[in-house]
Amino acid sequence: MIAPVETSDLNTGGSKRTSELQKRVLSALILAGLALSSAWYGGVAFAIVWGVAAVAVLREWNSVIGFTQNSLWTCLSVGSVGIIASIVVVSFTSIAPTLAFLPAFLAGILAALIVKRPGLSPVWIISGPIYAASIIVGPLALRARGSEGLLIIVWLFFVVWVADIGAFFVGRQLGGPKLWPSVSPKKTWSGFLGGLVFGTIVPVATVYCAKIWLSVDWIDGWLLVFLTITTALVAECGDLFESAMKRRFGVKDTGTLIPGHGGLMDRLDSYTAAAFYLVVMTGFLAV
Repeated sequence: MIAPVETSDLNTGGSKRTSELQKRVLSALILAGLALSSAWYGGVAFAIVWGVAAVAVLREWNSVIGFTQNSLWTCLSVGSVGIIASIVVVSFTSIAPTLAFLPAFLAGILAALIVKRPGLSPVWIISGPIYAASIIVGPLALRARGSEGLLIIVWLFFVVWVADIGAFFVGRQLGGPKLWPSVSPKKTWSGFLGGLVFGTIVPVATVYCAKIWLSVDWIDGWLLVFLTITTALVAECGDLFESAMKRRFGVKDTGTLIPGHGGLMDRLDSYTAAAFYLVVMTGFLAV
């Protein structure tokens, strides 16, 4: 015989889930407001907000791969200098944004030479500053393109946010086969495809609305659709990469900075991948 579940337990569980959802929604709204505000002002405000985010993500990256105390702060200090140097390069020179990652790359190499840990590949140490710099270097260069730059950044936000929301709700409603159970047990193929669809339709519509109503032009047609759907795809792969990384190092969350969400790296995994891909593709396609 199955024992009945106490009503109080149900109410308590429901209350906890509601409280957790409220935390997640409130945190997401605050972060979205900060992101959009920084994009609107651009310039120094954009560089400061996302530069701080990059340094915070680098700290979480080093923590995830197992560094603590002196080793963590050494890698963070060296990597932060590289990130700041990359920001300065992309802000005050005409160098291609992809080449502006060089200081962050060199900082990663230096950190790997200074700090060693048995059993840890130096690739993880070198990759940290490059990963973190992806948050700011490319978007900062794109935002500098005036009203067109603002549209590109808002489009990028929408690709990431809508793909994430679409994947969540479609996957929850339709369910079905798991996408990659060993890495992310909750993600389904239906959610993955739903994220691609919604993460393409809404941002493409946003670009056309800006063109019609605000006279802000960027790209259009099949080129816009191609860039949007591939960026949405990369964004979802960025989420999977972070999940795989956390499993590799036995970590549940990258931090506790954001109530209901975990660390900042947990929230920016999709954005980081999409931002890096976008700066590479805009350079390659000259758009």
